[in-house]
Amino acid sequence: MINYSFSIQDLEFYLLVVTRVSCFVFAAPFFSTQNVPRRVKVGFSLIVAFLLYRYVVPHYVLHYNTVAGYAVLVIKEATAGLLLGLSTNLCMYIMQFVGTLSDMDIGLSMVSFFDPVTRVNTGFTGTLYQYSFLLILCVTDMYQWILRAFVDSYELIPTGRISFDMDSLTEAMVSFMTEYIVIGFRIFLPIFGVMLLLNAVLGIMAKIAPQMNMFSVGMQIKILVGLGTLFLTMNMLPSISDFIFAEMKVMFEKFAGGMSAL
Repeated sequence: MINYSFSIQDLEFYLLVVTRVSCFVFAAPFFSTQNVPRRVKVGFSLIVAFLLYRYVVPHYVLHYNTVAGYAVLVIKEATAGLLLGLSTNLCMYIMQFVGTLSDMDIGLSMVSFFDPVTRVNTGFTGTLYQYSFLLILCVTDMYQWILRAFVDSYELIPTGRISFDMDSLTEAMVSFMTEYIVIGFRIFLPIFGVMLLLNAVLGIMAKIAPQMNMFSVGMQIKILVGLGTLFLTMNMLPSISDFIFAEMKVMFEKFAGGMSAL
């Protein structure tokens, strides 16, 4: 017969751990995939939170006096989990940014469909890049690094002792926006170069043979050349994922440092 007793303080501490873990699972890439049943996410969050509470997270005395004080601690833990998950998930939007630019240059910007992962209408190229990136994330076990980094964050951000440094968090967001554009244009550069040369060729042909309708002919040529360029540049995805994974690690460290109580 199992006889396990715990105090109300232990339950309150465990609920704080559950709050941060569940919010992280809700916001982090791979774990927050929409086609995963919610019961699975809830069960996974409870199991991970119990393991962290039992074996990893150091226990502290919670400093609060009223119910409102405990509610503030819950809100802080939820915000910390969301920010840690968002810091890694933000890098996923780089692929959508690249897909939007590619679709506009190739001529597929009018083609959009509902993406069950992000629950938004996305273009063809953006969805192709995003699912390819998720596949590489699974193959390279990057999702395990994300989970391990979240577990290690409890050493830097103790439960119930979160201190938000708004200047550090703001600086992290600004630096991400800079890297967001730089990495996005690096990935988009091959398609941009090929389309630039093709537009120049079509412009010369329009001057040489004005009787040809370059608008109707150029659309098919741009789509064929664009899809061919996508096919030829698919072998660059492992190198592209290295850029994004490196940025993901940097963003996680910056967000965790911005909430450190040390």
